[in-house]
Amino acid sequence: AGCGKSTVLRTLCRELVATTAAADVQVLIVDFRRSLLGAVESDHLAGYAISTGMLEGLLPAAIDRLRDRIPGPAVTQRELRDRSWWSGPELYVVVDDYDLVAGTGSNPLMSLVEFLPHARDIGLHLVVARRSGGAARAMFDPVLARMKDLGWMGLMMSAGPEEGVLLGSVRPRPLPPGRGTLITRASAEQLIQVAVGPDP
Repeated sequence: AGCGKSTVLRTLCRELVATTAAADVQVLIVDFRRSLLGAVESDHLAGYAISTGMLEGLLPAAIDRLRDRIPGPAVTQRELRDRSWWSGPELYVVVDDYDLVAGTGSNPLMSLVEFLPHARDIGLHLVVARRSGGAARAMFDPVLARMKDLGWMGLMMSAGPEEGVLLGSVRPRPLPPGRGTLITRASAEQLIQVAVGPDP
């Protein structure tokens, strides 16, 4: 609590809106605690879910769009290389307090798992934040486990060391708000401070 994870998501959403056209990027926000209210108020917003029922109502359209982007047998090697067999906006699914979403019994985001290995090719970006308590146990959750297996980028913010190593080789530790260790496949782990711009 108070490490700045919701602020990081809000900053990401604002930067997407500020630097891209709505025709190129759509943002679906999952925010059961309503920490991201007002983060996206433009045509970039594909939906805003504050409950399991709302999320279950919003996901089918996104799933249909992603399924249509899976390459079929008629797609050529050049099209695969250029990623030119589909057109439309990239889809960002931004989830705050994932522990609330996954703890509802039937996790609606499970329907995205089949698309995670193809995310780069089909324009899917899944951004998940969760509290640190119980994080070691949570890494067995099918969505988080698949993201970890695929080597997705992670930001380890302030947490107690009792959780053990969660991402890369980083052991959690107390940190100031907004600070965290960025873990990627492409480069060494690095301590960063997330910038927060002025309110629009």
